[in-house]
This record gives sequence, C-alpha cells and structure tokens, in this order.
Amino acid sequence: MILLLRTIMIVLFVSLIGCQQNTSSTDNLTAESDLAGFVQPEPSDWVKYITPVREYMYYRTQAVVNKDIHILWDRYPDLKENVDLKLGINIEENEVESLNQHFHLLDANYNVEGYERMKVKTISDHEVEVLIHASIVYMRDDFDESGGEHLIKLFLEHKNNHWAVVKTDEYTLPEYKEWMKEKEQI
Repeated sequence: MILLLRTIMIVLFVSLIGCQQNTSSTDNLTAESDLAGFVQPEPSDWVKYITPVREYMYYRTQAVVNKDIHILWDRYPDLKENVDLKLGINIEENEVESLNQHFHLLDANYNVEGYERMKVKTISDHEVEVLIHASIVYMRDDFDESGGEHLIKLFLEHKNNHWAVVKTDEYTLPEYKEWMKEKEQI
C-alpha cells in the first residue's frame, strides 16, 4: 500500500512539473544569451513574436518599394516620432528616401533570421524587445540588388490583443562593430 502511494505521488509530481507555465525571461538564462540580456525564445514565445516582426518587415519593405513611408506609418504611427539618425532610432523614412534616390526598385525580399535566430528581452508582460539580425534585399529595375544585413532592435507592446512595433533601433556602424566585438568574446 505504501509503495502504491509513493508511486502515485511520484507520477503526480512528475505530471505537475510538465504543466508549469513557460517562464522564459531574462531571469532564466538557460537559453543561449548575449551580453545585452537577450535570449533565444522558447518555441512558444518564438511563435508569438515572429508574426509581428514579419509584419513590420513586410510594411517596411513595401514602403521602400512603393516610395511611400505612409504605408509603414499608417500601420505603425509611433515610428513617425523621435527619429534620430545618429542613434538609428525610427529611421525607416531615411531608407525610403535614400534607396529611391538612385534606383527604381521592383521588389523586396527579407529574411528575419537571415544571419541568426531572433532574440528577445522581456521588459514586462506587455513589453518586449526583439533583436533581429536580418537580411533585406531590394531588386532594382536593372535586375541587380541593393540592401543587405540589418541588425535591428524592435520594441513591441501588446495592444488591442496583438503585439505591435512602437519603436525601432537600427544598429549604427560603430554600434555594429562593438556588437561584433562582444560576440567574439562570448
């Protein structure tokens, strides 16, 4: 009888462990992390954040190809504010203008995880930062390509039952070089 009770208790205990809520956060650094506190998300969190990231990239590339920043800003009005070219904050309008000065663009392709898996830093239940090391390539009318590697921090807030990008921070060249040095030291 005692053996049966012990067996039931062990089975119950093991079952309950499997039912625990996913607690991946910056406090739980069992996932691969970098020096800035970002972690590779658990699969359930990856699914939660990849959609708003892809959506942002879609509207961003459509704004560039169509030479109309309002395609992006109508979807993400917060990105109009607090633009800082030196710091790389909300600089999408600059990309729209600069890529369309000398080229006629036909199409765009992006790969959110083109260089490495996205990483997430949880700020609160309603705020996260997502770090993407992405590829954005634009096809020009001469069928050559422009674009390349982008390292971007996306600030997401949970609003109206979905995650939305409220700020972007693209790594500038000096920031990128520093980031690469930090990665080499890991």
